[in-house]
This record gives sequence, structure tokens and C-alpha cells, in this order.
Amino acid sequence: MNMRVFIEIFGLISVIGSLLFVGVEISQNTQAVRGATHQAVSDQASELYLEIASDERLSRLAYEMLVMNIKRDELSTTDQMSLDFIQLMGFRRVENIFLQYKNGILSEDAINRIGMDSYRKAFSRGSWEMFKTGFDPDFVMFFEEIRDK
Repeated sequence: MNMRVFIEIFGLISVIGSLLFVGVEISQNTQAVRGATHQAVSDQASELYLEIASDERLSRLAYEMLVMNIKRDELSTTDQMSLDFIQLMGFRRVENIFLQYKNGILSEDAINRIGMDSYRKAFSRGSWEMFKTGFDPDFVMFFEEIRDK
């Protein structure tokens, strides 16, 4: 075998090896991004729960919404506003999960772990009706579909 053929074969093997290395690196990077995104979503939920748990008034309002299934007109306007903002934070968190899923960053696991029960409550449905026009129509359809399952 002449030297030129040997060099070409060596070059071809080097290119293939480099491509395999790049593929492994991209795969590891994708896994790291997914892990960081899952962590960020979890942190968002934890911050919201901690905020509610740390505030006696918000805890009472959350209890009335989740356990007592209170309706909007049963609360003062300031209590409505407080719960509306909590709901809006939740809607944005779900929207973030939806967008990350749609972009292929999160798997369907993330969708299954949203915890839709609180969004099925009477107060939450009222908040959604107020705020849904501020969301992308694709997200609105997605959210209402999984909420109503």
C-alpha cells in the first residue's frame, strides 16, 4: 500500500472519529440543557409554594381556592387580585413548560407533572378567562385541553 492511500485512510478515520466525538458532545450538552430546564421549572414551583407558605394571608387564600373551591365573587377585590397574580404566575409557568416541550427541550414527562388540579378550581377558571387573551392561541388550546381532561 502506498503512502498516499495510507494517509487518506488515516484522514478518513480521523474525520469519522471527530464527528463521533462531536455527536457525543452534543448529546451530553442536550442532556445538560434538559436537566437545567427541569431544575428551573422545579425552582419556579418551589418559589411560588414558599411564597404562599410564608405568608399567612396568601396561605388562607390558597386554602379557600384549593380546598373550599371559593368563587371570585366571594372574595374582596384585593384578595381577588392577590389570587389572580398567583394564578398568573402559575399560567406563565405552564406556558414555559409548554414552550420548552414544543421546542424539544422538555419531554412529555414535564407535561404530565404540571399538576393541573389547581387550575380546575372555580377561581382559577375565572382568572384564566381574564388573562387568556394575553397568551399565544396555541398555548390557550393546549392549556384548556389538558385542564379539561
